[in-house]
Amino acid sequence: MRLPKIEACGAAEAAQIHQQLEAYNSRFLTDYEEYAFCIRDAAGALIAGITAQRDLDCVRVGWLFVGESYRRQGYGSALLRRLEQAARQSGARRILLNTFSFQAPAFYAAQGYRLCAAIEPCFGAYGQYFFDKELPAAAAGAMAEEEGAEKWQR
Repeated sequence: MRLPKIEACGAAEAAQIHQQLEAYNSRFLTDYEEYAFCIRDAAGALIAGITAQRDLDCVRVGWLFVGESYRRQGYGSALLRRLEQAARQSGARRILLNTFSFQAPAFYAAQGYRLCAAIEPCFGAYGQYFFDKELPAAAAGAMAEEEGAEKWQR
């Protein structure tokens, strides 16, 4: 059997490929939700944000970004906590994400994410790291958050 010619395609064809795969996947992944949360400075400029999507009971982080001058001030942790809260409320049981060695693998480990796999090196000298975190049930998670908030209010 002779295969047809393979050629480079543009943005429209790439979008069509993506749409066709999504249509196929939607037959199996029937419960889908997107998340996007952001933080703005006093002037309204975007300084940090996170995007993710939930398929059935699993959330995959797409992007987490904090502007350089705002890093190490709790913004990334707050965004992850907000995503975890929304994920639990939607019935998710776990969150998956990946990061590179020049980004934040230690940050995710400190947030309770478990390293599942590492490719070292992956891109040039840089490693790529895959993490997951099992989420408590919504009611238990809400109680734990309330207890944590009480501790700081005392």
